[in-house]
Amino acid sequence: MKLLVKWLIFALIIMGTCYLPGITIENFYYALLVAALITIFNMFVKPIMKLVALPINMLSLGLFNLVINMGLLYAVTYFIPQYKITSLLSGFIASVIIAVSYSLIKNS
Repeated sequence: MKLLVKWLIFALIIMGTCYLPGITIENFYYALLVAALITIFNMFVKPIMKLVALPINMLSLGLFNLVINMGLLYAVTYFIPQYKITSLLSGFIASVIIAVSYSLIKNS
């Protein structure tokens, strides 16, 4: 039950990022799919990317993680075409919002 509530809250946060200009999603069903895919990417793909990018991440004092998060968010738009990001700045802001909220939801 707790997992379901976290998933719904995360989908609502993704729907909230659609108020940024340049980000659209068709409906809440696709927000649930985006939330599930982001969670899967964060569990399996992100650790590998962080390991590969470790030297760059150390030089940038961890700021390269923001680039990794934005890349994963754009990868989600490739797999779910109903979720579109057309603005680079809005995609960056959305990736920061999603990363912060994901860490808060995951640790609660």
